[in-house]
Amino acid sequence: MTCGRVFVIILILVLTGCGYKPQGLEPYRAEVAPVLAIPLFANRSTELGIEAIMANAMIRAFSQTKAVRLTTQPKDAELVLEGKVASVENSSVAFNEIQRSTVRRVTMKVDFTLKRRASDKTLWKDTVIIQEDYLVDPNYQIGETLKDRGIRTAAAKLAQRVLDKVLLVI
Repeated sequence: MTCGRVFVIILILVLTGCGYKPQGLEPYRAEVAPVLAIPLFANRSTELGIEAIMANAMIRAFSQTKAVRLTTQPKDAELVLEGKVASVENSSVAFNEIQRSTVRRVTMKVDFTLKRRASDKTLWKDTVIIQEDYLVDPNYQIGETLKDRGIRTAAAKLAQRVLDKVLLVI
């Protein structure tokens, strides 16, 4: 045997003995994503049904990622994302006459808390304010539909923001 072959054999034995393995040979092990529960939000505003709209928007946003697994029961979850709609305000932002509004703005203030259920430790807490403009229609039913669409759009945008912040914490 030549000196070069002996050196290569010794080098292989040393490298395998220390646990070194070429990258790519180890099978991929995905970490198990934590289980997250998003219960119905609390509603401290005068807007009826906003708590369900907000919780559903959060569920839709978090269901698009594989970073967490969702459950409907907080008792089955490792993490719980709680929300409280503190206020919902509608204000006029554009007029075509002095007393006729053409565009309104919904402003929502929502308090969030992400907790580890087992220890009740708060991992993240924030108050988020979001605004969304919507058109006004003189027909009451159309106007309410446009308002509802504005609220749902704001809720979806808010959910994406919260998702981004929560993924940085977990």
